[in-house]
Amino acid sequence: MYKLFKRFRLTRQGKEQRVVVIHNHLFKNAGSTIDWALKKNFGSSFVDHRQDDLMRQGASYLGPYLEVKTKVAALSTHHLVLPLPVLKNIRLLVMTMFRHPIERVTSVYNFERKQKCNSTPGVIHARKLTIGDYIRWRLKPEVGATIRNFHSRRMLPFRKPQREDLSFSDSEFIKVSVKNMDMLGIVDRFDESMVLFEETLRKHFPDIDLSYTAQNIGQKADESRETRLAWLEAEIGRGTYDLLVQKNKHDIELYDFMSEEFQRRVDGVEDFAKKLESFKTRCLKHR
Repeated sequence: MYKLFKRFRLTRQGKEQRVVVIHNHLFKNAGSTIDWALKKNFGSSFVDHRQDDLMRQGASYLGPYLEVKTKVAALSTHHLVLPLPVLKNIRLLVMTMFRHPIERVTSVYNFERKQKCNSTPGVIHARKLTIGDYIRWRLKPEVGATIRNFHSRRMLPFRKPQREDLSFSDSEFIKVSVKNMDMLGIVDRFDESMVLFEETLRKHFPDIDLSYTAQNIGQKADESRETRLAWLEAEIGRGTYDLLVQKNKHDIELYDFMSEEFQRRVDGVEDFAKKLESFKTRCLKHR
């Protein structure tokens, strides 16, 4: 049963301000589990927005959409385009989950390989190629940048051509953007991320409870990153692995920077360890 959620509003100069949670659902970054938790909390006020062509229009579409859809309190999309719309009486709180870019590659391949009713280029190639050949195909400049600095590209306030490499100034801009994000999380520190999200959201939605049942799991929880990366390198060969790292140098740098910012936020939460323990206890109720 979905929680009946009290819609909370802030007051700014005597005017009501509606708060809308935007989940920037990056492909293969544990987004399905976040959506499950948002649906549990917001019920019919949560929208899993799948009209990708419309969402790709950016602020010119999202702004009017939210102004018309007055009951929407939380929205998830795979195609959030920055910058966000500036709306007079609506405050947008964005949550984004990051993942180690090289570790994510295996999950992308396995997911696309298992798709049954999809004829996208990624699915077609994943079905017929080994993971090594698939990665070599994905790293070509004419192919979509799904595993080439994917996170960094999605943080830019414009879509850079997939053939064009990111620059130093792009990376510096992205770091500033990350530092100013309302809610950022890390896939391999998922429960801690959800506690941080709750800390932010509770100011506006006092009854928020992001405890969850894990959805769409694609890797073993008891394996370390080192084990996964060592397997990948052995499977695809040193040359391809080195090329993969090179093509994700901005994402690796961003991940390290973002991890430091994440830890800073964790350290800034009073009694974080107790809150994390309480959160894990709540999650047990869903198993």
